[in-house]
Formats: sequence, C-alpha cells, structure tokens
Amino acid sequence: MWKVFSFFAALCCSLYGQNQTSYATYPLPEDSLPFRIEIELASFSLPVGLQAYVSGLYKNEYVLLAGRAYGLHGFSGDTFPAEAQNTSVFVLNLTTGETVSRSLTDPGSGLSQPQIDQLSVTNALFFQGDGSKTLYMVGGYGINSATGTDETKSVLTAIDLPRLIQWVKRNPKTKSAAESLRQTSHPLLQVTGGVMWQINPHEPALLGLGQNFTGDYINTSSSGEYTHQIRPFQIIDTGKNLLVYPYPQPLPNPIYRRRDLNIVPAMKKVGRSLQQYLVAYGGVFTPGDDFGAWTVPIEIQADGSSKSLDLSNPNIFAQGMNNYECPNVGLYSEKTGDMYTLFFGGISFLYSINGGLYSPEGSLCQDSGLGFTNDVTAIRIDASGDYTQYLLSATYPSIPTTFGSCPAPTFPITCSNVGLQSSPVLLFGASGFFLPAAGLPYYPNSVIALDRLGSEPILLGYIVGGIASSAVETCSETGGVDTRPSTSIFSVKLIPQK
Repeated sequence: MWKVFSFFAALCCSLYGQNQTSYATYPLPEDSLPFRIEIELASFSLPVGLQAYVSGLYKNEYVLLAGRAYGLHGFSGDTFPAEAQNTSVFVLNLTTGETVSRSLTDPGSGLSQPQIDQLSVTNALFFQGDGSKTLYMVGGYGINSATGTDETKSVLTAIDLPRLIQWVKRNPKTKSAAESLRQTSHPLLQVTGGVMWQINPHEPALLGLGQNFTGDYINTSSSGEYTHQIRPFQIIDTGKNLLVYPYPQPLPNPIYRRRDLNIVPAMKKVGRSLQQYLVAYGGVFTPGDDFGAWTVPIEIQADGSSKSLDLSNPNIFAQGMNNYECPNVGLYSEKTGDMYTLFFGGISFLYSINGGLYSPEGSLCQDSGLGFTNDVTAIRIDASGDYTQYLLSATYPSIPTTFGSCPAPTFPITCSNVGLQSSPVLLFGASGFFLPAAGLPYYPNSVIALDRLGSEPILLGYIVGGIASSAVETCSETGGVDTRPSTSIFSVKLIPQK
C-alpha cells in the first residue's frame, strides 16, 4: 500500500521551471487499462544501425532511407559528420526478416549529387497516404556537397515505392533510382525535426512544427529558426509533374517552438460520427539557456487549425514522460470513446529506476537534462477529452551495455547517481519508429481499431532502429561514443485484459 500512497502524494506536480510548465503530471499504473504490452527482441535485425530515417510501405515490404548510421550528435567539433549520413536504401520484409540494400551512390542510381544529398538527410518529414504507393519526403538536415556546409533542405520528393524497390533488388524493369523520383522545391518546405501528415485527401498536407537550421548544429550563434507553425499546403502530383501550392499560413505561435516531437493521429466521436485529428506531444526546446521540454499537448484539425490545451487551467495535463521523438502507435475504442497512444522509450523528463511503480524499491526520477529511458507509457484521451498518462509494466528487453565512456554504474541506483554513469542495460527508442503489422483493423489514419482486435494476444508491429544509449546522460561531448544507431528490431504484442 505504501507504493500507492507515495504515488498519489506526488500526483499533482513536480516542480521544474525550465520546462513549459512548472510541474509534470505523474503517470498512473496500468491497472485500469484494457490491455498489456509485451516487447521482445526479434530473431532478425537491420544490417546496419539506423536512426531518424524515412520509411514507406508497399505490400509487405518497408523501404527505409535517409537518417543516420551514427548515434546521438555531438556537442563539440563536427556534430553531424557527413560520412555518418545514410546513403543506402533498405528494403525490409518483416514477414521473412530479410533485408536487401543498395547505395544511392551506385553508378546505376542515375542520381545527381544534390539528389543524393537530399535523400540522405536526417530528421526529414515524410508521409504516405492510406493505400498509396507514393511516399512523400520533405526537408531534413544534411550536407550540401557543393559548399561543404550543412543546411535544411527545401525539397519535396515523391517516391514511387514499387519502382524504388525494383531498383534496390536490381530488377531490370527499373534501370535507375532516379526513375522512381519526382521533385520540386519551395521555401515553405525548408523544415527539419517536424512531422508531416495529411488527414484525408480532401484536406491540405500539414508540416507540423520543426525548424530551419543552416550551418553547423553547435558551432554557430544561431539555434535555428523554429517554424512556430502548423503549415498547410497542397501537393499537386500528376504522376509526372510535382507542384506545391501554399495555403494562407497561420501566425507564428511562441508556444509552438518545438521539434523532435511526436505528432500522432487520433480519433474521437463528434455526435454520431468519427473524427480524425492529430495531437502534438512533447518536443524540445523551451526558450532560454536551460533547454527544457514542452509538456502541454497541441490538438490539430484536418485543415491545419490548432490549439494548445488550456494553459490557464492550473491542473492541465503536463506530459512528464517520453517527451522526445520515439516509436508510437495509436489504438481507439469506439465502445468507450478512449483514444490510446503508446510511446516506447526515447528521451524523457521523468523516468523510472529499479522497477518504477512496479517494485517496492522503484521510483520515478526527474531529469532536467532529459535522459534516455526504456520506459513505455500510454496516454489516454477519454470521451470527455481529458488526458491521462500511464506507466506500463512492459519495457524493452534487457540487453547488457557493451560500449560507452561513462564510469561503471554505482549500486544501488538512485536518482542522484543514475546520470553520467553507464547504464547496466542499453536504452532504446529515441529517433526510432514503429512499423505496424499487416492485416490489423486500421482506421484510414493508421490508428488501430482496438475493439476489433479480439480477445487473444496479437502482434501490433515492430520497433525498428533508433538510438541505443549506454547511459541515461552521455559523458562524451563528441557524440557517437556513448550512443550508437540501433540494429535491433523488437516485436510488440498486445495482450487484451478483461
């Protein structure tokens, strides 16, 4: 009983002024949820580590491109080395576990150097419509080989997935990778670290938040220009020609200064109808020198109109966990009106140690430096629109740390000594993605229909790539020492609860 008491005593708030709010809403245990989650290491993996990449699905094969074959960026020196950019295209079959790859620099690609640069950026925005064979990729940050400097790209690329897969597999029907691409450019598209969505084909495409960063990430006086916007625009794609038509843009909003966040699809009942919308969770960084996390969600409608939850409410939900971009998946129940979004690891203001809520020795730690974590949470939006976060008992499998520069961990692990020392196990999720399993009942926006999953355990999908960290907080300033791009693939199973 002491665990329950200590939890509710801390439920209201945990003071930390550098975040958007002076408190973070503590999570509840999973007892009342209609499901449990099980995560296992798959029997297959990526041939190389990959994080912050772009993905698209055709039939039962995922195309992975762009991103970085490197760990967390450094904080001094060459923070985003060009040689760590991923210049290969991978075709991953999650049914067989097989991966085929081919380099964009292959003489048979037919690509110009600027195109190779555009297709090997990190943190690009991307979107694939329901049932579409076209993957759209926007912006991203990477090298301009002609100038030798890093920049945020302003290019929209339409990728014909079947043709690109044929090229990777050396099918003679597609003689070059260039055949699978259509491109155009517009200043509106110069964004990295945001999320791209189109709720339905009759509404505009949306570029959610992010920033425009030109020059070296650290060694510059600028922190980049945040968009402070949800940017609507129309993609005009004839199959041969590609154009961008900008809609009138909203005024910049100071509390939309966010990047590296999760913007996820959601469902709700409006009258007798179901409505699709988006929710922006977390993100970094708040203004000032302390680099805090954003905590109050933003709700985004199909036309791009948006609003934050009511900041004048002193008890408004303030997200405390999984504040950084991480694998996620949504589930909606029409019976109860509950919308659930699962978040898998990543980087967090609050994280658990020693079993968290599920052990007498466990606790939750606050980390102003935003630490790596294996915690899995669910955020529920109920039928009334109220938000609650739950800490699940599931976590990533324990894989021992075998690299890193931090000192060996000091036991027992406490909130005061967990930072700046090696973690006993690797910490996963940051800048990785959840790739859904085929054959599940989905709404058009990729949210899973929870009520139609049945009563037996079922595979939801796979967590692929991301950053693997050997420490909650890295000890190296140069990057790529305490973290690595993950080759691991994890299966995620849902176990219904009566």
